[in-house]
Amino acid sequence: MAVIAADAHGLVTLYRRRLNVTTRLIPGLIGLMVTPVLWILIIAPALDNALGSFNPSVDYFTFVCLSQVAFIVPFTSMFSGINLIVDKDFGILREFLVAPVGRSSITIGNALAVLTVALMQVGLMMSLATLRGAEFHTSLAGFFWFLAGVALLSLSTYAIAEILALMVGRQEAYGPLIPAVGVTPWFLSGSLFPLSFLPDGVRQFSVVLPWTHALALMRYGMMENIDPGLHDIWHMNSDAWMAALSLIVLIGFSLVLLAIDTRVFRGKTTS
Repeated sequence: MAVIAADAHGLVTLYRRRLNVTTRLIPGLIGLMVTPVLWILIIAPALDNALGSFNPSVDYFTFVCLSQVAFIVPFTSMFSGINLIVDKDFGILREFLVAPVGRSSITIGNALAVLTVALMQVGLMMSLATLRGAEFHTSLAGFFWFLAGVALLSLSTYAIAEILALMVGRQEAYGPLIPAVGVTPWFLSGSLFPLSFLPDGVRQFSVVLPWTHALALMRYGMMENIDPGLHDIWHMNSDAWMAALSLIVLIGFSLVLLAIDTRVFRGKTTS
């Protein structure tokens, strides 16, 4: 019990420390919030004007606002990988490793702090989108589907970010991976147009990406009575069953990637 209590206390301390590092400086906090504002107030309306005619029954501004959520969450996760490299290079990580907490607590604490920042950004985006005229149609259950998609996408992509940061180990080598890993899958996830518009082969590849399942869950939760893209993934008749399957896929991705992350962390900090 003492070990569990120590791990729990350590997890909270590590979470608060990473959250404080991310949000304590005004320029950094402004930087985190500028991108959501830019996307919702400028980019999303421009995309609506340029591409909004693909389906007259769908409000494209709402469609693309949710896609921006699926963009900002992984991007925030990928940038957070740099923090781990800084901790490692400047010796702070060594102090964590001799503290009386499990090493998995470091990974989980960091992931939860990044999730908190992502939720702050998402809250701002959804508020601005509503004020700008987005047509969200949801319920309490639908809102929980949306939050599940956001949270599981954040946890999965942070695990990927930390694995890459540990494997690469240098900021100059990690930097180019941020757009490559954080952005490229987003274009294949049905973010700007339905998956059915993608070429064969690419479409099949897209359905194994957590981005695709998370975005479909977000739209399922916030755009009721509109095809959220789940049919393009599962080809079934019941949206509820398809959403449940995508949720299971995302949970599986999160658990596997966090487990790999923890294993890599232990290996890299032991050697």
